[in-house]
Amino acid sequence: MFQKLFKLIKFLIVSVLWSGVWFTLTDKIIAKVWNFDFLKASQWHFVSEFWRRNGTFYGKSDYLLFLSLLIIIVLWGIGLYKLYKVNYIRFFLKPLEYFSNRDIEKYEKESKHVVIKNLVVGEKITIDDLIAEKIQEEEKEPKIKESEALRQNISQKITARKGK
Repeated sequence: MFQKLFKLIKFLIVSVLWSGVWFTLTDKIIAKVWNFDFLKASQWHFVSEFWRRNGTFYGKSDYLLFLSLLIIIVLWGIGLYKLYKVNYIRFFLKPLEYFSNRDIEKYEKESKHVVIKNLVVGEKITIDDLIAEKIQEEEKEPKIKESEALRQNISQKITARKGK
């Protein structure tokens, strides 16, 4: 539930920021090259009147304007998809990763030798050897049941009180 909510919030933030930047940038470029501001309704009204009066494209410039308006929408969608897929948490934590790696490298360079002291290398023990060892330890211990030990303690306390 929260994951879907976070994805929705991420999509909304990325789409609003990307749309604002992209359409502002492309509007300025198209206005400079073709003197057409596609963010103004009056410009689109002019185009619709042109089409209603059976207007046609006359030159390469008209074709390029139409093609650029189509490409703007396609590139906006591709850019939105690419920016949505970016892992922004990793992007913002990149400076911390850099400084952490720098400190690790600093300490790695200080000591390149290893001191081996009191190192005991034993024989390799198999599971069967370990089980046999545990069985031998249990056989050495006296087998007194807990209930017997409890009875003996109680009887000793009773005799001690009778003797007083």
